[in-house]
Amino acid sequence: MSTPAKRSPDPFIVVFYVFIGILMSFFVGITLKIAFSPICSADAQHVCVVDVGSIVGLTAAIFGIAATLLTFLGAFAVAYWWATLDQKVDKQVEARTNELIEKRIRDQEAKFQTQIADNVKVFDVQIADNVKAFETRTSQLEAKFQTQIADNVNKLDAQITQLQGSFQFIRKELVIAAMIFPPWEVEGWANELLTIDPSSEVAVRMVISYLDEVDYFLPDPSKPPKWNTLRLMPNDDPLYYWNKALNWQTAVKAQNISAYVSTADRQINQRRPRVEAYEEQKAADNQGGNH
Repeated sequence: MSTPAKRSPDPFIVVFYVFIGILMSFFVGITLKIAFSPICSADAQHVCVVDVGSIVGLTAAIFGIAATLLTFLGAFAVAYWWATLDQKVDKQVEARTNELIEKRIRDQEAKFQTQIADNVKVFDVQIADNVKAFETRTSQLEAKFQTQIADNVNKLDAQITQLQGSFQFIRKELVIAAMIFPPWEVEGWANELLTIDPSSEVAVRMVISYLDEVDYFLPDPSKPPKWNTLRLMPNDDPLYYWNKALNWQTAVKAQNISAYVSTADRQINQRRPRVEAYEEQKAADNQGGNH
């Protein structure tokens, strides 16, 4: 808080007061001089020729002159005081106004600082709440997103499994449909398919198909014949088809799929006794023909 500047006394007022002091000093001195040392002439042989009335008149004249001067000085002092009154009032009003303005500014600054502190606290609380709400919302969205991803992955896996099953079914149906043709007509295609898909069941199907041709020449007596019509075949020796079946059995074993291997072995073992009997009969016929 600034303090108002100390006012300096007006010079005319100072002169006026000093002159009053001087007049008072003269008054006291003259009064004492007249009272204790009357004005007398030195040529009067110790006889004072000045009467009391003259002394009173002299004193009154002196004080009248002093009063007149004092009146003039007072008039000048009052005139000067009135002349500078507006400036004095303006200065005092300005000083008071500045003091009130500074006080008001300080009050407003204190209030503003308090409001700022309160607003900062409220803002901090709002930010904390917004951050907490954002984190909560983010966690919820992340959990929802993870759940959706998991659901989509499960659906995709199910669709992939379904598609794989459908593909396996179509592939199996294709192999079965191809086996309608004689095995020697689809053997090239079967080799290409086995190269592309090493897990294909075409190899075991080729084993069964060639063994069916063996059954055409060496039928099972306990079962009805499969072929009732004349067929065009590349070879009339059942051992030709038997060896083809054994070759494809080797391919089945190379796949190392237990279901395929067991099926091929069972089919081969079912025909083996008839093929071995045929080989013995053929060897005996060859020996008899040589003799």
